[in-house]
Amino acid sequence: MTSQHESSGSSRWIWPFELLDQIGEGGMGQVYRARYVPRKIEVALKMLPADVTDATALARFEREMEVLKTLRHPNIVRCFGGVCEDKQRFYAMELVPGGSLDDILKAKKRLPWELVIEYALQMCAALECSHDKGVVHRDVKPGNFLVGKDGQLKLSDFGLASVAAARRITAAGKTAGTFLYMAPEQIRGEAVTPQTDLYALGCVLFELLTGRPPFVGATAAATLHMHCKQEPPRITETALECPATLESLVMRLLAKKAADRPASAGAVAEELRNVSQTVMVVGTPRKRSGSSRQISNRPVTLEKEEDSDGTVESIPTPPARGGSLWLTVAAFATAAVMLLFATSLLDDRSRADHFEAAWLEALESNELSVQKQAIRALGDAGGLSEPGMQALVESLDDANPDIREAAVTALGRTGAAARTHSARLLKVQKSDPIPEVRLAAEEALAQVKSAPADGLSAFSVVLGLLLAGGIGGGVYLYMQRRPASAKSPSSRAVQLSR
Repeated sequence: MTSQHESSGSSRWIWPFELLDQIGEGGMGQVYRARYVPRKIEVALKMLPADVTDATALARFEREMEVLKTLRHPNIVRCFGGVCEDKQRFYAMELVPGGSLDDILKAKKRLPWELVIEYALQMCAALECSHDKGVVHRDVKPGNFLVGKDGQLKLSDFGLASVAAARRITAAGKTAGTFLYMAPEQIRGEAVTPQTDLYALGCVLFELLTGRPPFVGATAAATLHMHCKQEPPRITETALECPATLESLVMRLLAKKAADRPASAGAVAEELRNVSQTVMVVGTPRKRSGSSRQISNRPVTLEKEEDSDGTVESIPTPPARGGSLWLTVAAFATAAVMLLFATSLLDDRSRADHFEAAWLEALESNELSVQKQAIRALGDAGGLSEPGMQALVESLDDANPDIREAAVTALGRTGAAARTHSARLLKVQKSDPIPEVRLAAEEALAQVKSAPADGLSAFSVVLGLLLAGGIGGGVYLYMQRRPASAKSPSSRAVQLSR
């Protein structure tokens, strides 16, 4: 790519990009909204000023471009490539129009813990991808998580990222990063690891829940000292509604020693899912009807019968009695295992119901961001009940186009389950006044049409097997306990004379 810079009225050109307006600025250069002329699409163009000659800054800029090229993930800003030659250093990346988490915090002060969990899961996904590639971000903070139109987070700004086995860019004895979110080992200039990013993640989650970072001193030096020596305050002192399990997880992320923090971003995500499944009940969940049955272990007594003629007839014992006993034991063991498995599936279904009930409640919020996250979560949940699906369909009529767009996208993610609502999606595609909503509806219809048909769930299969096994076992036990008079003549015992 050859770069060409020229001035044209109020616009500037770095061919093949037209710079439209500046949307960000930081220590690593300016970010512009730009138009990629050949394809007529808008991108974000990050450009290092031409007068920057510091070798460390130049190396970090090039490092960021190289790192982003290796990372492909829905929660990481995508890099389209760039130029690092002569005095022109820039690269293009996807444009994320929704601002950053920092902007949301400034407007909202703090966020509901349910929404924090949804955001945290996306943060963990981005960090897990980065860490799997050997990349430690080293500057995780709210301002580096960009927010898309549908609430999807994108991790950006890898200018301070360190790559395993790569030469350290930071000069010996100096630290780099944003001091409000820096781990103790990073402050001391020690080697950084994925746990360094997890500490920063803990700081971010603490701030999202409470409205302020865990450590804020009168000076930068005082704040760094607090990171190294002081224990963080309790989250529930400010956010009374925060579940204890979530608070405990954040406290472990903020452990002073890296070894005391969770093992990985994936492990953090797993704990977050458990919080959302077992505690996230902000409304009364739907009652599910069900029944339980007990299996009687009453022993079978073999008796003798006396006929009217005075003869005594013994109820015959099958010749392979030992085999029958083992078959009975095996049948009960199999039924027990299947019952335990079915109980586990019932627990999962109950947790899913709690999850769905929580997001249906959140959908009634007056906060647009909470509503959009609720719609997104319902679309990703899988196995929605009829009320859950109906809530998505009703959102197609919302006056806010952002809600309508989120709803059609969520219905598309439900796949074959939304086929009965294809006519509604088609109506949105043809008549909605907003082009973005119509386009989203078209994509959703394509997803629904191409989705494989729903088959029998594991839950249904296991319950079917359990029922069949119960019927078969009952018939078998009944046959074993039948009186001899009810059996065929060939099975009667020989009469014994008095």
